[in-house]
Amino acid sequence: MCYSYGGVMKKLLTTLCVFAGLMLTACGGSNESKPADGSNGGDSSQPASTDSYQFWGKLEEGGSFASFTDAAFLLNLDTQGKTTLDKYAFASYDASPAASNRSYTASYMSGTWKAVQKEGVDALQIKLAFVEEDGSESGASTYYAYESDGVYSVDLTVALIKGQSFTRTVEMTGQKGQKYADADAFIQAYKKEFVEPENVLKVESTANGGVAYFQQDGKVLIYVGTNNVANGTYVKTATSLTLKIDDKEIPVTLTAEKGSFTYTYDLAGYQTIDLVFEFPIADFAKLPVTEQGGQGGETPVDENVVAELKDEANSATLTFNKDKSYKINMAFGGYGSFDVQKGTWAFANYKVTLTPESGTAYESKVEGGKFIVETHITWGGGQVDKDVHFEADQTVIGKFMAA
Repeated sequence: MCYSYGGVMKKLLTTLCVFAGLMLTACGGSNESKPADGSNGGDSSQPASTDSYQFWGKLEEGGSFASFTDAAFLLNLDTQGKTTLDKYAFASYDASPAASNRSYTASYMSGTWKAVQKEGVDALQIKLAFVEEDGSESGASTYYAYESDGVYSVDLTVALIKGQSFTRTVEMTGQKGQKYADADAFIQAYKKEFVEPENVLKVESTANGGVAYFQQDGKVLIYVGTNNVANGTYVKTATSLTLKIDDKEIPVTLTAEKGSFTYTYDLAGYQTIDLVFEFPIADFAKLPVTEQGGQGGETPVDENVVAELKDEANSATLTFNKDKSYKINMAFGGYGSFDVQKGTWAFANYKVTLTPESGTAYESKVEGGKFIVETHITWGGGQVDKDVHFEADQTVIGKFMAA
């Protein structure tokens, strides 16, 4: 505050106060902030432009997390100096209109832009941030787009998920004016259509959107929705099926009614999801045998045979043919082998009914995971009079269902 002690002194102090005020204005007090990129002002603003610009770019990594990472981005710079960055997660395979498309996020980020000179070169300064409904911002960054032969380019560092630290760099190409008339046109340009892998058997999980595709060459592909989350191989014998995924063996449980297995999907360490797969036992026959052999007395048979079972104790073989005939053959040491019973067979309700040419019909049964056929053989005028017992793994029922 300035005080005066007389007329002359008052005029002198007044002059000094005015002079001091002028000096402060010239030397100090500007409220203009430095550029957001931390530079010391290496750019200079140009007059406001009435031009608009549009940029586009795509991030596509594929793999297990494609639906989380893969996306196309549309950056609009309007004539009012506003910017919006839209995101379209095309790996979701949703090409519906933008207004209702859950994979399209309008104004994923937003901000401002202006034409500047950056270190003596014409550029477009673009500022982007995540903006909340209350106007608060996070993740703010400043970028510079440069032009060459009418084409603009800029690399954006974009968070894959809003508020998360996982980022990717997206190369954006741009032009003055619009390339895409609206968001719907942009979606149509970047949409993807899901094509199922070739397979001999497709098995869906009971929950969580899992699908297992078994291929002819012994490979198995595990999908969640449209994402290929794991690959492996399978080994099938006449009576068993085993998967190997991520170097871990996954046994398949086979019963008279169905086959089932469980794969645990690890979502990048954040969560695990159990995918429980089930298929009708009849579908077991759709898979090619990758290894010969069997369990429970069944042996590989020729293409005209549905199944062949053994009774080792009595040197007996029960053969079911595709023409719905069957026979029981017994070997007698050095005397050769003879057919001791013939007849026809029929399948219904997971049971096989055998009707001999003479005698009473009888049925198969399932006990303890085994497919069992038992009967009494009388043959050769009483030379053979004994019970026989044939069994195989219960998965053999699938062969009868497919025959």
